[in-house]
Amino acid sequence: AFLLVELLGFLFGIVYANVIEYMVHKYLFHELGKKKTSIFAFHIRNHHLIARKNKFIDRKISLVEIIGLPMILSTHIPLYFIAPGIFYGLSVYALAFVVLHNYQHHHPEFTKKYFRWHWNHHMQNQNKSWGVVLPLTDIVAGTLEK
Repeated sequence: AFLLVELLGFLFGIVYANVIEYMVHKYLFHELGKKKTSIFAFHIRNHHLIARKNKFIDRKISLVEIIGLPMILSTHIPLYFIAPGIFYGLSVYALAFVVLHNYQHHHPEFTKKYFRWHWNHHMQNQNKSWGVVLPLTDIVAGTLEK
């Protein structure tokens, strides 16, 4: 029973992390990021412009990802003591995000084949498909670019 609870917690942590990814990407990086004075303006003005100009390639590793993800994760440390499975799910997702997002922007053909939603976000419609690792929240919210 304990393992089942932890496994369900882990899966919940993955889904919860996907919701966080969606919200941060959509509302902070794109909504607030549209304002020139916003601390999130870098996302559209740097990452999106570079990727669009270079056929999806952006080889720069984002300090915001390297610093921001551990910060978000650190706010969830109490979960480690209450529901470790959820915390582990969040942690795995955060690591997957850093690795996959950087890999995707180094290997556009891989992304086009296996992460089409992220390719579409950059190359077709930057106002849809907010998920990078998984399109779960996009599917539920109806924001997945076809």
